Amino acid sequence: MYRNVFLALPLSALLLSSACAQDSSGPADREVTEQIVREYLLENPEVIEEALIALQEKREAEEAEKSRIAIAEFSDALINLASDYSIGPEDAPVTVVEFFDYRCGPCRASMETVNALPERYDGKVRVVFKEFPILSPESRKAAVAALAAGRQGKYVEMHQALMRSPSEFTDDDLADIADTVGLDLDQWREDIEDEDFREQINATYTLAETIGANATPTFVVGGELFSGLRLPKLDGLIAEGIAEAG
Repeated sequence: MYRNVFLALPLSALLLSSACAQDSSGPADREVTEQIVREYLLENPEVIEEALIALQEKREAEEAEKSRIAIAEFSDALINLASDYSIGPEDAPVTVVEFFDYRCGPCRASMETVNALPERYDGKVRVVFKEFPILSPESRKAAVAALAAGRQGKYVEMHQALMRSPSEFTDDDLADIADTVGLDLDQWREDIEDEDFREQINATYTLAETIGANATPTFVVGGELFSGLRLPKLDGLIAEGIAEAG
């Protein structure tokens, strides 16, 4: 910290001299000052690096604050939509919202852990699944297939089967997975044509953009959003939420 301060002081003085020169001196004086600043920065390039890091941290903090505000404003859409599927007690003190894609490697890698959260935390965690198929058209077809399975009370089973499947999610692949799960295939094929599912997915896109989710998996716990397979962070936020709930 002190090193940053000391490095910034000479630069600040030079910039201040430049500003003063603009008031009372001509172009030649400004050129001299600019050359001094340039030479200083070339000799001390870490100053630029430190400034860029500080700028990045500031922008990340601003984005995080925007996300927190949006999450609070749209909390009902995040955790209380009747069209979303979830696991765990409805009255659990902590709700974990996951935005995911069935073709997302980290989503697949974390599936078992995420699905085990309600039991692992003794019914104090509920998980809400948000279909967020952003990686390919096949991802979107898989999302619709899962939602259609929900009409037959088999969403969770279909969700897990899709996450575990190495298939390319062709129409035949999806039908085979649906059959394995035990769905009425005629009914399922009829249901996947329902535009309500596509509208639901589009609404999730809009919600994700609003709160700043742009990758999979993205988790929302309490008022905080984070992306990626960061299970220690997920556990930490859950523990904080349970502690706050008493």
